[in-house]
Amino acid sequence: MAESRLQLVCGEDEYWVAEKAKAVVDAWVPEADRAFGLEIIDGRVDTVDAVVKAVRQCVEAMQTTSFFGGGKTVWLRNAEFLAGGGRSFDSQTVKEMIAELTERIKGGLPEGHALLISARSVPRNSALFKVFQKNGAVSDLGSGGKPWEIEKAAKENLGHLLARLGLEMSDGVREAFLARVGVDTRLILQEIEKLSLYRGGPGKVTADMIEAVTSVGREAEAWDLTDAFGERDPGKLTGALRRLEEQDEPPIKLSAMLDGRVRDLIVLRVALDNRWVSVSAGRAAWQGNLPREAEIALTAMTHDLRSQSPFIVAKRVAQAGNYTLNELRAARHHLMELREKLVSTTLDARFLLETTLLKIVGPPKGARKAVTESRAR
Repeated sequence: MAESRLQLVCGEDEYWVAEKAKAVVDAWVPEADRAFGLEIIDGRVDTVDAVVKAVRQCVEAMQTTSFFGGGKTVWLRNAEFLAGGGRSFDSQTVKEMIAELTERIKGGLPEGHALLISARSVPRNSALFKVFQKNGAVSDLGSGGKPWEIEKAAKENLGHLLARLGLEMSDGVREAFLARVGVDTRLILQEIEKLSLYRGGPGKVTADMIEAVTSVGREAEAWDLTDAFGERDPGKLTGALRRLEEQDEPPIKLSAMLDGRVRDLIVLRVALDNRWVSVSAGRAAWQGNLPREAEIALTAMTHDLRSQSPFIVAKRVAQAGNYTLNELRAARHHLMELREKLVSTTLDARFLLETTLLKIVGPPKGARKAVTESRAR
């Protein structure tokens, strides 16, 4: 009989965790044997009692033979409770159940048995993770990555997903697609399938197609807000704010994101005024030998704009052109005042955020132009 096997599959992206776990099952259990040689326990539970039931079911399955005798594979699937967090999963009972599961695994599985656990997040310093790690049985697909790392992975995965359906996107269209849909792989795949149906099969996808049929992802909603701010479009701004309010996004978090965008726009406005950066055919290009003050400003940022996508930077340059340097500096001041109010007053946080942003952005473009001409007269 074959020796016992262990495998832990974890990572931030639920889609790729599921794909990897299915690949493990395919390798371990022939399809003809799955009716009696594979036992799946659902770990996507949300109460302490349900966690206890799932872990006990898993432990029992690890110790019992298959229906016809001999070994079997046990798959504890979507075990999100392993991450902790929340009142339920941080309870002592849940911790004790995870400890019991860990000890059972340490004690070894019956010969011929296999255990697969899949979860999005498992603490790397936990005893359970270390048990699998010691046995060389961890498929760690990444967790808690920085935003730029997650975006980079999404761009790389997008190419593979497009190839599956025979779709093609230029670099600029890919940037537009991810900016609209976000970085969640399941949503990306769903939207790619919609695009394939919309265009009638394999072929080239255009920006107009993306605008016509794709949905805005949860992460992209926040980007919609910062883009509307950069474009000085009060209508789009309030619409994005309403959608984010429905998702209960904290105003303090949104104000921090907007402050980050303003800091980028200040640097780009200076770069634009000094011709350190130029835009051609929708791509930004930086001057070869930048002066010392430009190097200092760019390297001091949390993300050097020169390392960003030339398509995204070109979009930000256009947004910087919508404001004067003094207006952007004033915007930072208003946002700093906003954050102070958000943590020190009892006024409605959403009202404070919306009124502050509308004060910065000003009226629609046509009305703003009319006001400027009236003042000039």
